[in-house]
Amino acid sequence: MPSAPSRRPFAPLLRRASGLARRAAGLFPFTGLGLLLVAGSAWALVRYGIQHIDLLILVVGTVGLALGLTTLLSTSLTALVLWRRGREQRDEEALRLECGYAARTGFSMSNLWYVPFVKLRWTWDLPEASVRLVPLKRRLHEEVTPLRRGLHESIARRVEVSDAFGLTKLSFTLRQERVVRFVPSMGALRQMRVVRSIAGGDEISNPAGPPEGERVDLRHYAPGDPIKFVLWKVFARSRQLVVRTPERAIAPTRQTVAYLVTGAGDESAAGAARVAVDTGALGAEWVLGADGNDTYAKSPVQALEVLARSANTPLALGGAGLGDFLSRATPGGLARAVVFVPGRPGPWLDRVVATVRARTAPNQMQSPVEFVVCTDGIVPIAKSTWWSRLAFVVRPVVADGAVTPAPGDEVAAVLRALATTRAPVTLVDRVAGRVYPGGHHRSLEAA
Repeated sequence: MPSAPSRRPFAPLLRRASGLARRAAGLFPFTGLGLLLVAGSAWALVRYGIQHIDLLILVVGTVGLALGLTTLLSTSLTALVLWRRGREQRDEEALRLECGYAARTGFSMSNLWYVPFVKLRWTWDLPEASVRLVPLKRRLHEEVTPLRRGLHESIARRVEVSDAFGLTKLSFTLRQERVVRFVPSMGALRQMRVVRSIAGGDEISNPAGPPEGERVDLRHYAPGDPIKFVLWKVFARSRQLVVRTPERAIAPTRQTVAYLVTGAGDESAAGAARVAVDTGALGAEWVLGADGNDTYAKSPVQALEVLARSANTPLALGGAGLGDFLSRATPGGLARAVVFVPGRPGPWLDRVVATVRARTAPNQMQSPVEFVVCTDGIVPIAKSTWWSRLAFVVRPVVADGAVTPAPGDEVAAVLRALATTRAPVTLVDRVAGRVYPGGHHRSLEAA
């Protein structure tokens, strides 16, 4: 069996072959029912209607064959006309929508009222959005509901032309050059509390004195330390040289750094990060970063761009930019960062845990981060008895679409893994608009 690295060079070729196969299947005009009708009618017409002069089979075969060929002709001509008209469409202004909310895009096509027995529908291949066709004045107007945030330069529509009997169907792709920006939805969240960062103190007891605090902290003796600060009583008991050091005065600073980790089910995390930016929870001065971005945001407009662009990050690279962000964006090495993570485990989890552990190691003079675990609802963990499990298997029901609840066992796994870093953890439910401080298992049970 070939290994994973040996299959990687063939991945682009397989995707291209899959696309060509799908395009060829879309251009085949007959459905399974239509192919059976035409082939059966032609065989019955020749075998029994003509050779055996069966007048009933002759009439039925002729009608069936004529119906199949008529629907084929009308569907093919209509699809050709729509394809040529679609290629001539003009570019329109940028489309900016919020995920989860339906809106008109301004695109429309004729409902083909003048062509008998022909139906028209289309969907979006790219970006991810559900399409609803609204009939108005003999035209079908497009109304889309974004399913995932993102930035795109074009729209790919999959147009299907079929007949009312389900005998023929032709599909083709229409591409429109149009800038599309889908921003994450805030859901029911209206506010969020974020711990502010820590910096050097700005108050001293004596204006003429040093900016350090009292010498109440202890550390091991190092060459160059004044001998008068050595604790001789400690040395007499433990035979180790220990010196007094001044405590580091701290005070809250206005700047806060935040980061979005991408992964499966990260739409809720992106929405929570947007809430923190829009409500001013990050303070007067803040910096926002996300996976898949080389630049950081310092304004609400830039934040929406960063959050939307993060959707293009592959799942295998989730959390890969957190270490670099913390090393460059945190001021003075003592700033506290807020990291928004999805409520479902993935490749990002081990990477993020390792990064935070390295940051909070004993030899690293840096403060831990604060985690915000985000979900769109939680599917309760099914509790069943052993005799009921013998009869049937209980599986949690998970909804499809932009809002997908996370299974309770997966959320618990994320909370347990993040708890090993000893960093503060907060659980956020975007759908319910509730925040569970602490991030422990009791919060999960309350959800």
